[in-house]
Amino acid sequence: MKTVVTPSSAGMDEAALARVGAAVQEDIGAGRHYGASILIARGGNIVYRQVLGSVAAGRPAADDDRYLLMSMSKAYTAALVLRAIDHGRFGLDTRVTELVPGFEVAGKARATVRQLLNHTAGLPFGLVPPPLTFDQVGDLPGKVAAINALPAVYTPGTRCIYTSGLGFDLLGQILVNTDSQGRGFRQIVHDDLFVPLGMSDSSFGAPLNDPRRVPVSFTPQNTRPTTPAILHMFNQVFDADAEVPSGNAYSTVDDVFRFTEALRGRGTANGHRLISPALYDYSHQNHTGDLVNEAVTFETEARGLEPMRANYTLLGGYVRGTGHMLTTAGQTASPDAITAVGGASTGWMIDPRRDVTVIFLSAGFNEGLSHLIRLQRINDLALAAVND
Repeated sequence: MKTVVTPSSAGMDEAALARVGAAVQEDIGAGRHYGASILIARGGNIVYRQVLGSVAAGRPAADDDRYLLMSMSKAYTAALVLRAIDHGRFGLDTRVTELVPGFEVAGKARATVRQLLNHTAGLPFGLVPPPLTFDQVGDLPGKVAAINALPAVYTPGTRCIYTSGLGFDLLGQILVNTDSQGRGFRQIVHDDLFVPLGMSDSSFGAPLNDPRRVPVSFTPQNTRPTTPAILHMFNQVFDADAEVPSGNAYSTVDDVFRFTEALRGRGTANGHRLISPALYDYSHQNHTGDLVNEAVTFETEARGLEPMRANYTLLGGYVRGTGHMLTTAGQTASPDAITAVGGASTGWMIDPRRDVTVIFLSAGFNEGLSHLIRLQRINDLALAAVND
């Protein structure tokens, strides 16, 4: 782990950094969520970190809390898929059906690994494919069998719909199917990602009795009719054995920072090369062109916003790109800034031009575009602290 330095020594304004924490504390006070861990770094050195509020009743937030990362988990899975490509196990244009037998039915035969990574493989939005229930979300082989039976909802490569729990779970199964050692998904991630990067507090799935596990929660104002079912799935079904490559990684803020350092280093951190610089640079780009992320169209229309450009990279998240738009990177972020977002609760951003990293993990779900708008605000406030 890199050292903690004074903001001024890293070219950042201390008072401006404090506004990040103040904004998060304001959200806590307004009942939007309960607590959070924040880390901001420049040049790999930490300039600001804060824990605020609580993560459960009578439990103040702590530096070593293990948060459910939600779809930030996709960045971990994507990194291992790219590593497998670097090792020659398959390519970006390899058809999914060559790696997952049975996937080709109902219009999906053309879908490729790259299209799974950028959410253009013809799959619908969905956390659990029918006929499975929430109680079966952690059964990776069973989930893949159900995904195989789904019909394509569009011709692969022609549209972009964020797939939530479908596309990246297939990518996790691809890692299993092509692993020469015959390991399961959780073991692959442990051996090939978490151990080499020193992420000792990270895992896919977590024991329900882990005292550092942060339970998923909703504040009263964010509670919906679906809340009980969501709480059951995340707090009971996501146990130590559940395998959800798209969304059930648990990490501390420091472990997330260890991972983002590997991305900031173009695939390498602490002497360990996770992804080649060539493939990292290629994956860092916008791989969806001008396509709109149709999974959020209903909410952008309801809010009177412009359609949200997808801007998906192959790294499990987004690139800022150019133009004025809603972007989780922050409107003031550099065009090549990248982000990963966990639904309703988490996010990280790396701005390579300014060499700034921001990590936000929160307790208390804030669903939909509200969370994306919150991340945009946090990242803009962090970037406002840069003096040069």
